[in-house]
Amino acid sequence: MKFKHMLVSALLALSAQALAEPAPPIKVETSNQVHPAGTRYVTVVVTALDNTVKVENIDVNRGNCHIANQKYLYSSNKETILPATLRYGQSVEVSFYNNCVASEVVVTTDKGAWRYTYN
Repeated sequence: MKFKHMLVSALLALSAQALAEPAPPIKVETSNQVHPAGTRYVTVVVTALDNTVKVENIDVNRGNCHIANQKYLYSSNKETILPATLRYGQSVEVSFYNNCVASEVVVTTDKGAWRYTYN
C-alpha cells in the first residue's frame, strides 16, 4: 500500500513538471514613449536568453500599433529589422506607432510565441 502511495506521488510530480511551461528563450522590455510632436509610441526590446533565437514577429495590441520594421528610414534600401536571428545576449529593438500605449505584446520566435500583458 505504501509503495502505491509513493508511486502515485512520483507520477503526479513528474506529470506536473511535464505540464509546466518552459521558460521563454527571450527577455522582453517594453517602454511607452512620447514623440516631441506629442504622439505616443511603443519601443520593444527583445533579448536572447538562448544560444540562438530567431525573432520572427512582434505584435503590439493585437496589430493595432503599426510596426516600424524598416532598418533605414527614408532610404531606397528595403531591408527590415524583423525577422532577426539573435545570439545569447544580443537584442533587437523595434518601435510601434499609431498613437499607442502597450497593453499586450506577443513575440513570435522559432521556439514558440510568448504573450506579455500590461495594465
